[in-house]
Amino acid sequence: MSSTAIPRKTQAARDLLDGPRTALPAPLRMLLINVDGRRNLAELQDIAKALKLDPQVLAQFQLNGLIEGIPRALDTRPAAAPPPPAAAAAAPAQAVATAPSTSSDDLRRLMRAKMFAFDLACRMLAGRDAELRASAREVNSESRFLDWLAEASARIEAASDAERAQLFRERVAQAAV
Repeated sequence: MSSTAIPRKTQAARDLLDGPRTALPAPLRMLLINVDGRRNLAELQDIAKALKLDPQVLAQFQLNGLIEGIPRALDTRPAAAPPPPAAAAAAPAQAVATAPSTSSDDLRRLMRAKMFAFDLACRMLAGRDAELRASAREVNSESRFLDWLAEASARIEAASDAERAQLFRERVAQAAV
């Protein structure tokens, strides 16, 4: 298994994400959104773990025709077999089986806010976000999330200005509702 492989979404995944949000459980949807052709397999597996998903869900995504680029060691589909034609339609039903059974709205809200804030900070810092990426992996509670937000806001302010940092804080607050 090569953790440096860079998976990417297929058109079926883009179609699924463009559809109703209820087509896929929120943690699976967040993980699929993070498959962006830039994050390597190890980073995506870390995100899956943070979302309380089995890291093998990425291989399931590939089996369902939603992503491509995972080495054969993870992909258990026979080499000569094309993806099943109904793979994209079957993905939501199969993905529900791998969704976490917890019904904690607070945890989901925290993870949704964390992923949104993480993505926004990475975009605003454009390549100057390595330390924030590392510290984001340690965010597993609301207090750590608030500390991480303060750190991200300070870095954004240092990289650009206070107005941009304020915009970051406002957009994260809106997403956390």
